[in-house]
Amino acid sequence: MKIVIVYDSLTGNTEKMAKAIAEGAGSVEGAVVEVKKVGEPFPLSKLTGANGVFFGSPCNYANVTPNMQGFLENLKDYVQAGRMNVKGKKAAVFGSYGWDGAWVMEEKLKGLVQDIGYSVKEEACVEVGTSIQYHPDDHLAKCKAFGMEFAEALKK
Repeated sequence: MKIVIVYDSLTGNTEKMAKAIAEGAGSVEGAVVEVKKVGEPFPLSKLTGANGVFFGSPCNYANVTPNMQGFLENLKDYVQAGRMNVKGKKAAVFGSYGWDGAWVMEEKLKGLVQDIGYSVKEEACVEVGTSIQYHPDDHLAKCKAFGMEFAEALKK
């Protein structure tokens, strides 16, 4: 079972979340997890063979980051051009925010990923950046559990 995590991070909080999610998902028997940061070169076709994909972004002025926005637009174009099919493939979203941006992951990021054709997990993993900085064990444990739960669901 292959899982790919694609994320962007501005201050390092969302990157910590991505690594914790990878640890949780990777703890499930048979799961192979790859973590890719937006901007790091990799073929979009890598997502084709994945059983599940996580997409993560911090909140940046009430939106996902411009890099994640561009990545998702390119991915959508790639899918619409018939280069890959993600219809019904499983995905989940996660991210961090500073003040009032939880809804960005819960609604905007989720909607962008659904618009590409993925079947997105209802719940998002959303954490306050300062909580991750000052109390990482509590908040990153939630991310690990989120990754493990998603990977277990893919096995069914």
